[in-house]
Amino acid sequence: MTVYALHHPDGRWLYHLPKLAGRDWQAKTTGMLADGQPMGALPADWWSAPAEASRLTAVVQPAPKTVSYKLRDIATESVRYPATLTVTEFNDRDDDHDTLWELYTSVTEDQPPVEHVFEGPIVVLEGREPPQPGEPQWVADLPHFLTQRPEYRHLFPGHIPGLVVHMMRAFEAMPRVKHVFLNFQNRPGIYVDVSVPYDEPRTEFRHDTSWRTGKKLKSGRTVPVTVSRTVTLPIPDRVPGATYEEALSSWHEQAAYWTGVVEEISVAACHHCDGNGYVPQGSEKYSNN
Repeated sequence: MTVYALHHPDGRWLYHLPKLAGRDWQAKTTGMLADGQPMGALPADWWSAPAEASRLTAVVQPAPKTVSYKLRDIATESVRYPATLTVTEFNDRDDDHDTLWELYTSVTEDQPPVEHVFEGPIVVLEGREPPQPGEPQWVADLPHFLTQRPEYRHLFPGHIPGLVVHMMRAFEAMPRVKHVFLNFQNRPGIYVDVSVPYDEPRTEFRHDTSWRTGKKLKSGRTVPVTVSRTVTLPIPDRVPGATYEEALSSWHEQAAYWTGVVEEISVAACHHCDGNGYVPQGSEKYSNN
C-alpha cells in the first residue's frame, strides 16, 4: 500500500496512514509509530513525526476471541443444552441458533496486540499539512484519476470558497457597523453601513417615548451625533491558488485588506455649513455617499 509523506517546511514529516481494513471489524488501532515512537494525530488520517522515519507501524488490538459458550442460567441445563458448548458444537447446531443465542453467552479471551508494518512504497511530497477543521477549506482541481485521493488534494491547484460569507461575519462583528447586506439594491458586492461620529464630537438630547401613546416624554438622554457612511465592496467569493498554502496566504491578505477598508471609514464635520454637511474620509473608492 502506497504511503504518502509530506516534508513540512517546519521540519516535521507527515505521513498519510489510512485506517486498516480487515476482516476483524472490532479490532482497534491503538497507536501509530515512526521508528517505534508515537506520532501525533492530524486530520484526515495524517500523522506527524519530528524526523523522517525508516519504519512505520500501527499497533492493532484485535477483538477478544470466543473460545466457548456457557448457559446463561445453569438451571436450564439438559442433555440437549449442556452447561457449555465448544465453538464447533455451537456452530454445528444450525437448526436452533436463535434458541442457542437466548440460552448461551460467549466466553472470550483477550488477544495480544498485533503490529502492522506499512511496507510502502513511500512517496514524498513537499508542502504543508491539510487544512485543519477550523481553517478555510479547499476545493482542488484534480485530474480525474486523482479525484479519489483526498489526502493530498491541498497540494494541487484549486480555490478556497466562502470569502464573502467570512467577511460579512467579520464586518457584522465590528464596532459602529449597523448593517451588512449582499448585493444591496442590485449593486454587486457587500454593502456595509457604518455609523461614525464627527471628528469634533457633537451630541443631542434624545427624548424617551411613551410605550403606550408613542409620544415624546420630557425624560431622555444625551447621545452622540453620528453620520451614516455606506460602501459597497467588490469582494470575490473564491480565492484561487496553485496550492492550498498559496491560496490561504492570499485569503489572509484579502481579509486584512477588506477589514482595513471598513476600519478606515471616517467623517469630518464641515465647518462652513455648521455641521449640516460632512466630508467623507477613508475608503472613498468604495463609498456610496
